[in-house]
Amino acid sequence: MLIVTVCVGSSCNLRGSDELASNIQRFIEKENLEGRVDIVGAFCMDACSKGISVRVGDRQFSGIRPEEAEAFFYREIMGYVEAIR
Repeated sequence: MLIVTVCVGSSCNLRGSDELASNIQRFIEKENLEGRVDIVGAFCMDACSKGISVRVGDRQFSGIRPEEAEAFFYREIMGYVEAIR
């Protein structure tokens, strides 16, 4: 199972991490990846000044905005899922 972690600490929350997580969850459901991809929250990923942080497996990304959720999902999350099939 692929774990996607979205920072929900105060700095990321102010930048829209809840909306980003909801958008990613929507794409997980749209692509029928329940049971293969799980999304969880973390309170600090040590990149507060860089924007919303997201970890996909062992890769960490910073500065992801809620409006970039679709592009991020298909590039990073679906790309990872396709690579491990």
